[in-house]
Amino acid sequence: MKNFADRLIKFRGLIIAVFIIVTLLMAIPLKDSSVDPDVENMLPDHLRVHLKELEEKFGGMEIVFVVVEDNDVLRPAVLEQINAIASALKEVADIEKVNSIPMVDDDPFADEKPKEGTPEELAQREELRKMLKGNDMVMRTLINDDFTAATVLVRMKNNGKGLEITKNIREAVAKVEGPGKVTLGGLPVIKEHISEDVPKDMMVFMPLGLLIMLGILFVSFKQLRGVILPFSVVIMSIVVSMGLVPLLGWKMTTVTIILPVILIAVANGYGIHIISRYQLHNMEANGQKSSAELAKEVFSDMSLPVILTGVTTIAGMLCLMTHTVVPAAQLGILSSIGIAFALVASILFIPAVLSMMKVPAPVINKEKRPTTEKLLVNIAEFVSKHPKSLLAASIVLTLVMAFGIPKIIVDSNLASYYPKGHPAQVASQLINDNFGGSQIISVNVKADIKDPQVLKKIDEVEQTINKNPNVGNTLSIAKLIKLVTKGAYQPGEKGFGEIPETKNAVDFFLTKYNEMADPDELTKLVNSDFTQAQIIVQLKSESSETIKKVVIDTQKLIENEPIFSEITGSGVMFKDLIDSVIDGQVISLILSFVLVSILVMILFKSIVAGIIAGVPLGVSLVLMFGVMGFTGVTLDIATALISSIVIGVGVDYTIHFLWRYKIEMQKHGDTTEAVRHTLQTTGRGIIFNAVSVMVGFVILLISSFLPIRYFGALIVLSIAVCLVGSMVLLPSICIIFRPKFLEKK
Repeated sequence: MKNFADRLIKFRGLIIAVFIIVTLLMAIPLKDSSVDPDVENMLPDHLRVHLKELEEKFGGMEIVFVVVEDNDVLRPAVLEQINAIASALKEVADIEKVNSIPMVDDDPFADEKPKEGTPEELAQREELRKMLKGNDMVMRTLINDDFTAATVLVRMKNNGKGLEITKNIREAVAKVEGPGKVTLGGLPVIKEHISEDVPKDMMVFMPLGLLIMLGILFVSFKQLRGVILPFSVVIMSIVVSMGLVPLLGWKMTTVTIILPVILIAVANGYGIHIISRYQLHNMEANGQKSSAELAKEVFSDMSLPVILTGVTTIAGMLCLMTHTVVPAAQLGILSSIGIAFALVASILFIPAVLSMMKVPAPVINKEKRPTTEKLLVNIAEFVSKHPKSLLAASIVLTLVMAFGIPKIIVDSNLASYYPKGHPAQVASQLINDNFGGSQIISVNVKADIKDPQVLKKIDEVEQTINKNPNVGNTLSIAKLIKLVTKGAYQPGEKGFGEIPETKNAVDFFLTKYNEMADPDELTKLVNSDFTQAQIIVQLKSESSETIKKVVIDTQKLIENEPIFSEITGSGVMFKDLIDSVIDGQVISLILSFVLVSILVMILFKSIVAGIIAGVPLGVSLVLMFGVMGFTGVTLDIATALISSIVIGVGVDYTIHFLWRYKIEMQKHGDTTEAVRHTLQTTGRGIIFNAVSVMVGFVILLISSFLPIRYFGALIVLSIAVCLVGSMVLLPSICIIFRPKFLEKK
């Protein structure tokens, strides 16, 4: 290390220049950064293949609901408004299909328009109401049961222009005036909100996080260099990692927006330990050493433990790559690269700059110890007196919180990204309550669709699905044909509202339907050669657990029916997404825990070291998951990332404590003295580091997205537990069990 330190000073100018040049080069791609709000792109291609096939057969599955509310949507003025909205939307580019209340296009009041509210107008209105009530393809699809809300369904082309099309829809609707209250909803609208809010969060997180970090650094070190140097390292690491996003052809998502926050919170930790030790050496030197000598000492003293803690953090982050969810894997790669850059910059760039600066007056006074050090002395004395009680209390608390783990709810509901009262939540509830729901699954059929027996089986399965309390509405070719037969027969007459008995009769009624209605209406229910069809199932909730239940129930229903091939649709995609979240959580948790423990074992050349290092981490994770279970915070795309991050970051405090404790045990040979000196020296850096991490993640509490807020709160809790674990639990274990690997020379 001394040889490296000499070379560091020799080539310090070159080292500083290299870091500055790399940062400037990586800043160039930042101008090409963009946002991807599409949840479909969070899944790998093999999980999206069925959805793509479905869209190829039956058209785009992206639907915008333009909801019009009124005391009675059949009032002439409201019908005129609905008609005008539908007409305007048909002119929007890249719209595949627009569906609105039948006869609105024909305007039933065109020949004679009596004044609203007159007996004649009310009679016409009731006639239209009666006609609509008998139409199963309209009720609860285009109009609700009490006629207080109607919707214009806009089916968008799946051409990658979803945000642009949604914006054009919103602008077209805004130009139409009328008495009805208009609300836009559906997944494309939620994605629009996300695409707007991701950049907003980024614009808030970056400056606020950096400002808070500056404050923490100043309070910690009370010295300009102690603020500027770690701050510079963080800025450089953010630029490098964020610059990689467009460079790799990736986009920012609701997951990757936390990248700069992770780097603000984590990347400055290495610089904090360097500056903390620099100030201690400066105090001890008492003006007798040059800036170059102090920089060499800091490098020799801290480079190895900083490298080792950095490696364990990077290992924890890289375990995110095991997630099937694409942005989670991307976050693992980007954060690892950013942390690696910050690690190298902390042990090279910071000492190189320090060596070129004038030696400052010592900040730490030997006679007048700072408040932090007094606190550390008190902690050391308390731990030394009550190690068994503290260990017992930790065990009891962990066991109690473990009972909350089975209560954890797993979900990936896009609407729940926003708090109650947000337009996305309001629109989602409106659609779920009145129009069957915006979340859709599709039961695929492969057979001769015109065969009456096939149609009857489709009808039978559809009716059974419709009885599911979580299902809001269903549509199929069988339901459509039954509607057509209602118009061909009188109520009570054989054949009224029934599937025809012969294939020729089916052909006849389909032809009749095409003459009466838009032939394109069939394309969403059956393919052109009538060999494949789908039952469209609308769900009352976007909850992944609800979707999963409906999918499982439906799979059981069709498992012995050969004509039904598979269940697909956006709902199944969300189910797959949450399954991927669970799998990724379990794999990354186990892998990061094992990998970090192995690295600690290698570092201290002891299996016991890995076990001891895992204790504070295990306690932290149990408490975190327990809190999630007891408070109802869901395990989703964001919160599933926490375990790997906590393990990667939290183990740093353990390594720093054990590393210094081992040195102090060689000096003093007494556990109490070793704990006291460890906390007085390394403990200072650990506290500053942990506090900066916690404060860094606190800014996530003001995110537009609830999962990100919960992520921030849980990270802060977990890091706080890791800090207490390294400062209280670890010393207690060392005092009680006296691990041999810490006492060997």
